Amino acid sequence: MRAMNPPDPARIPLLAVLSAKDRSRILKYATHRTYDPGETVVREGDPALNLFIVADGHARVERVGVGPVGRLQPGDFFGELGLIEQHGRTATVVAEDALTCYLLPAWEFRSLLKEHPEMAVPMLEAVIARLHGREHHGSGG
Repeated sequence: MRAMNPPDPARIPLLAVLSAKDRSRILKYATHRTYDPGETVVREGDPALNLFIVADGHARVERVGVGPVGRLQPGDFFGELGLIEQHGRTATVVAEDALTCYLLPAWEFRSLLKEHPEMAVPMLEAVIARLHGREHHGSGG
């Protein structure tokens, strides 16, 4: 297994809008979890319990009846839609290689958005980019 080389938190768009102190505090209390290649990280329809930030590795995003719709790499995040709308996961995420993520529980994520509304801007930009990719590139994969 390769050593984790986490991205600089200032280079993670979702966290870049925060002060260094706030980024450090968030990551200090986030859970770190590593998934094996081929392991399902979240399954479409499952309850949304955490926001995931990819620290190392890559993952494939799939939708039932559609197939692959995207790919995640270090610095990307996922799981925000289910937490904001409080519904099940909208896609399945599968580790392509050893994948390490920071996990922020739903209550912490909601609290962060209230405390730091500026985090909504990079989140919205990412959601728009995902929608744009699907609209102009079909399945996105």
